Amino acid sequence: MTEYLIRCAYTEHPHRHIVSVQAQRLVGDHYEAVITLTVGQVLAKMVEGETFNTDSPSTDQVAGVRKDACGVGSCRFETIRSTPDAVADNNLDNLAC
Repeated sequence: MTEYLIRCAYTEHPHRHIVSVQAQRLVGDHYEAVITLTVGQVLAKMVEGETFNTDSPSTDQVAGVRKDACGVGSCRFETIRSTPDAVADNNLDNLAC
């Protein structure tokens, strides 16, 4: 199973959907170079069993990333979300590229 660390996210209107991310793949005890992945690529990798996380520089807390769908009105755009916790600097919504 491969693990990725998301460094930042690109969003798109109308509802700030996350459409792509910059991430690094963990290999052994280090991270490879930053790559850009679309949300579709992230979702496909999740189906294959790969995991995505964010981390907090201020607390070293890790938040998992999961599949999500926009719930604004009738919008059901498939995107990703970080798991909820009390740390703002590992939340995908706050990790703008």
